Amino acid sequence: MSRMRHSVIALAASALLVGGCQREGDSGNQAAAPAGNQTAAKGKAGQQSIGQTLGQSGDHSSLVGAVKAAGLEATLSGSQPYTLFAPTNAAFQKVPNGQALLQPDQKAQLTSILTYHIVPGVVTAEDLGRAIQAKGKAEIATMGGVNLTATREGDAIVVTDAKGGKARVTQADQLQSNGVIHSVDTVLMPS
Repeated sequence: MSRMRHSVIALAASALLVGGCQREGDSGNQAAAPAGNQTAAKGKAGQQSIGQTLGQSGDHSSLVGAVKAAGLEATLSGSQPYTLFAPTNAAFQKVPNGQALLQPDQKAQLTSILTYHIVPGVVTAEDLGRAIQAKGKAEIATMGGVNLTATREGDAIVVTDAKGGKARVTQADQLQSNGVIHSVDTVLMPS
Protein backbone atom coordinates (compact mmCIF):
# COMPACT_ATOMS: atom_id res chain seq x y z
CA MET A 1 0.00 0.00 0.00
CA SER A 2 2.87 2.41 0.71
CA ARG A 3 4.15 1.91 -2.87
CA MET A 4 0.73 2.95 -4.19
CA ARG A 5 0.66 5.97 -1.87
CA HIS A 6 4.07 7.06 -3.15
CA SER A 7 2.84 6.64 -6.73
CA VAL A 8 -0.28 8.66 -5.98
CA ILE A 9 1.75 11.45 -4.38
CA ALA A 10 4.16 11.50 -7.32
CA LEU A 11 1.32 11.55 -9.83
CA ALA A 12 -0.52 14.26 -7.91
CA ALA A 13 2.60 16.39 -7.85
CA SER A 14 3.20 15.97 -11.57
CA ALA A 15 -0.35 15.80 -12.90
CA LEU A 16 -0.70 18.19 -15.78
CA LEU A 17 -3.73 18.74 -17.92
CA VAL A 18 -2.93 20.12 -21.33
CA GLY A 19 -5.79 22.26 -22.52
CA GLY A 20 -4.91 25.91 -22.13
CA CYS A 21 -7.28 26.67 -19.28
CA GLN A 22 -5.69 28.65 -16.49
CA ARG A 23 -7.49 30.26 -13.62
CA GLU A 24 -6.06 33.07 -11.59
CA GLY A 25 -3.77 31.55 -9.00
CA ASP A 26 -3.08 28.31 -10.92
CA SER A 27 0.45 27.03 -10.67
CA GLY A 28 0.71 25.73 -14.22
CA ASN A 29 -1.86 22.95 -14.17
CA GLN A 30 -4.28 23.59 -16.95
CA ALA A 31 -7.90 22.55 -16.37
CA ALA A 32 -7.06 20.98 -13.00
CA ALA A 33 -6.84 22.53 -9.62
CA PRO A 34 -3.39 22.36 -8.07
CA ALA A 35 -2.81 19.46 -5.69
CA GLY A 36 -4.39 20.17 -2.33
CA ASN A 37 -8.01 20.32 -1.33
CA GLN A 38 -9.61 22.87 -3.62
CA THR A 39 -13.26 21.82 -3.29
CA ALA A 40 -14.22 24.86 -1.22
CA ALA A 41 -13.01 27.14 -4.00
CA LYS A 42 -15.17 25.28 -6.53
CA GLY A 43 -18.48 25.67 -4.77
CA LYS A 44 -20.29 23.98 -1.95
CA ALA A 45 -18.75 20.58 -1.39
CA GLY A 46 -20.62 17.64 0.06
CA GLN A 47 -20.00 16.53 3.61
CA GLN A 48 -19.11 12.99 2.55
CA SER A 49 -16.09 11.57 0.77
CA ILE A 50 -16.25 10.22 -2.75
CA GLY A 51 -16.18 6.69 -1.33
CA GLN A 52 -19.05 7.35 1.09
CA THR A 53 -21.22 8.94 -1.59
CA LEU A 54 -20.63 6.06 -4.03
CA GLY A 55 -21.54 3.59 -1.28
CA GLN A 56 -24.95 5.24 -0.99
CA SER A 57 -25.56 5.54 -4.74
CA GLY A 58 -27.89 2.95 -6.22
CA ASP A 59 -26.50 3.78 -9.67
CA HIS A 60 -22.87 2.99 -8.77
CA SER A 61 -23.09 -0.33 -6.91
CA SER A 62 -21.04 -2.12 -9.59
CA LEU A 63 -18.32 0.51 -9.22
CA VAL A 64 -18.38 0.13 -5.43
CA GLY A 65 -17.92 -3.63 -5.79
CA ALA A 66 -15.03 -3.11 -8.19
CA VAL A 67 -13.39 -0.53 -5.90
CA LYS A 68 -13.58 -3.00 -3.00
CA ALA A 69 -12.19 -5.85 -5.13
CA ALA A 70 -9.27 -3.63 -6.18
CA GLY A 71 -8.63 -2.41 -2.63
CA LEU A 72 -9.12 1.27 -3.51
CA GLU A 73 -11.64 2.17 -0.77
CA ALA A 74 -9.04 4.11 1.26
CA THR A 75 -8.03 6.13 -1.80
CA LEU A 76 -11.57 7.34 -2.49
CA SER A 77 -12.37 7.92 1.19
CA GLY A 78 -9.15 9.71 2.19
CA SER A 79 -8.44 13.41 2.39
CA GLN A 80 -6.45 13.64 -0.87
CA PRO A 81 -8.60 15.44 -3.47
CA TYR A 82 -9.54 13.49 -6.56
CA THR A 83 -11.77 13.75 -9.58
CA LEU A 84 -13.55 10.49 -10.34
CA PHE A 85 -15.11 9.65 -13.69
CA ALA A 86 -17.58 7.16 -12.17
CA PRO A 87 -19.05 4.52 -14.49
CA THR A 88 -22.69 3.75 -13.76
CA ASN A 89 -24.10 0.26 -13.35
CA ALA A 90 -25.26 0.39 -16.98
CA ALA A 91 -21.68 1.21 -18.03
CA PHE A 92 -20.36 -1.89 -16.26
CA GLN A 93 -23.01 -4.03 -17.95
CA LYS A 94 -21.44 -3.14 -21.32
CA VAL A 95 -18.03 -4.59 -20.32
CA PRO A 96 -17.56 -8.06 -21.85
CA ASN A 97 -16.83 -10.58 -19.09
CA GLY A 98 -16.97 -7.76 -16.54
CA GLN A 99 -17.65 -10.14 -13.66
CA ALA A 100 -14.35 -11.92 -14.38
CA LEU A 101 -12.50 -8.68 -13.48
CA LEU A 102 -13.73 -9.06 -9.90
CA GLN A 103 -11.82 -12.32 -9.43
CA PRO A 104 -8.72 -12.13 -7.20
CA ASP A 105 -6.40 -13.16 -10.04
CA GLN A 106 -7.59 -10.12 -12.06
CA LYS A 107 -6.90 -7.55 -9.32
CA ALA A 108 -3.97 -5.92 -11.18
CA GLN A 109 -6.04 -5.43 -14.34
CA LEU A 110 -9.04 -4.17 -12.36
CA THR A 111 -6.85 -1.72 -10.44
CA SER A 112 -5.38 -0.46 -13.72
CA ILE A 113 -8.86 0.14 -15.14
CA LEU A 114 -10.17 1.86 -12.01
CA THR A 115 -7.14 4.13 -11.50
CA TYR A 116 -7.66 5.21 -15.10
CA HIS A 117 -10.92 6.81 -13.92
CA ILE A 118 -9.24 8.76 -11.08
CA VAL A 119 -7.55 12.13 -11.61
CA PRO A 120 -5.45 13.74 -8.85
CA GLY A 121 -6.92 17.12 -7.84
CA VAL A 122 -10.32 18.64 -8.49
CA VAL A 123 -11.39 19.13 -12.11
CA THR A 124 -14.90 20.50 -12.60
CA ALA A 125 -16.96 20.48 -15.78
CA GLU A 126 -16.26 24.22 -16.02
CA ASP A 127 -12.50 23.54 -15.92
CA LEU A 128 -12.85 20.97 -18.68
CA GLY A 129 -15.12 23.27 -20.70
CA ARG A 130 -12.60 26.12 -20.59
CA ALA A 131 -9.76 23.82 -21.64
CA ILE A 132 -11.82 22.36 -24.48
CA GLN A 133 -12.84 25.82 -25.64
CA ALA A 134 -9.22 27.02 -25.64
CA LYS A 135 -7.62 24.04 -27.41
CA GLY A 136 -10.47 21.89 -28.72
CA LYS A 137 -9.66 19.17 -26.18
CA ALA A 138 -8.24 18.63 -22.72
CA GLU A 139 -5.63 15.96 -21.97
CA ILE A 140 -6.18 14.63 -18.44
CA ALA A 141 -3.42 12.87 -16.50
CA THR A 142 -4.90 9.99 -14.51
CA MET A 143 -3.71 8.20 -11.40
CA GLY A 144 -3.17 5.16 -13.62
CA GLY A 145 -0.53 7.00 -15.64
CA VAL A 146 -2.39 7.00 -18.96
CA ASN A 147 -4.11 10.16 -20.18
CA LEU A 148 -7.78 10.65 -20.98
CA THR A 149 -8.95 13.19 -23.57
CA ALA A 150 -12.03 15.35 -22.99
CA THR A 151 -13.91 16.98 -25.86
CA ARG A 152 -17.41 18.27 -26.53
CA GLU A 153 -20.14 16.67 -28.58
CA GLY A 154 -22.91 19.23 -28.65
CA ASP A 155 -23.45 20.29 -25.05
CA ALA A 156 -22.03 17.07 -23.60
CA ILE A 157 -18.51 16.49 -22.36
CA VAL A 158 -17.13 13.27 -23.79
CA VAL A 159 -14.09 11.50 -22.38
CA THR A 160 -12.07 9.32 -24.76
CA ASP A 161 -9.83 6.52 -23.54
CA ALA A 162 -6.55 5.14 -24.95
CA LYS A 163 -8.45 2.62 -27.09
CA GLY A 164 -10.68 5.29 -28.65
CA GLY A 165 -13.69 4.32 -26.52
CA LYS A 166 -15.94 7.21 -25.53
CA ALA A 167 -17.80 7.90 -22.29
CA ARG A 168 -20.34 10.69 -22.02
CA VAL A 169 -20.51 12.60 -18.75
CA THR A 170 -24.12 12.04 -17.67
CA GLN A 171 -23.97 13.88 -14.36
CA ALA A 172 -21.20 16.37 -13.63
CA ASP A 173 -19.86 18.20 -10.61
CA GLN A 174 -21.05 16.04 -7.72
CA LEU A 175 -18.81 17.87 -5.21
CA GLN A 176 -17.61 15.87 -2.21
CA SER A 177 -15.44 16.62 0.81
CA ASN A 178 -12.41 15.16 -1.00
CA GLY A 179 -13.10 15.96 -4.63
CA VAL A 180 -15.69 15.64 -7.34
CA ILE A 181 -17.58 12.85 -9.10
CA HIS A 182 -18.59 12.95 -12.76
CA SER A 183 -20.85 10.00 -13.67
CA VAL A 184 -20.08 8.47 -17.07
CA ASP A 185 -21.98 6.01 -19.25
CA THR A 186 -19.03 3.80 -20.30
CA VAL A 187 -16.09 2.13 -18.53
CA LEU A 188 -12.87 3.64 -19.87
CA MET A 189 -10.00 1.32 -20.82
CA PRO A 190 -6.31 2.27 -20.44
CA SER A 191 -5.16 -0.10 -23.20
